[in-house]
Amino acid sequence: MGEDPQVRFNQEYAALCGRIQDQRQQADRLRELADRIEEQTAGDEALLLEMEEILGLAPQMRFEALDRRLGGRRLREIAVEVLERQPDSGREIHYRDWYALLEAAGYQVAGRDPLATFLAAVRRIERVQAIGHRSGLYQLIAN
Repeated sequence: MGEDPQVRFNQEYAALCGRIQDQRQQADRLRELADRIEEQTAGDEALLLEMEEILGLAPQMRFEALDRRLGGRRLREIAVEVLERQPDSGREIHYRDWYALLEAAGYQVAGRDPLATFLAAVRRIERVQAIGHRSGLYQLIAN
């Protein structure tokens, strides 16, 4: 005699739920890996630019322009400084709005995809807390 359709349906449902959870976890791990690679690449690109200038392979940039192109630790430091200058620096802010504040302050983010580099850096700032899961909202934690 055949299996009860309701039992089979419940088994399929449980299997699908488990597969979705596994896929979400894998996607989160891949995003974290991509963020780390993007940040490393941004740092490598900045180093490459400096090496090209030293070797005379690229036109020399003004010191101000070099100082304004951010990556790695310096990006994280400046991002916090820019946000702290806001009158409501303790409020939640979407990373795209935060990025716009950084640009409005005259800074550029190094990397092929500056917004992705910025987001990867924001996620690594100890004083910054993500609000919700994948909402894009962050909040600066007071010292």
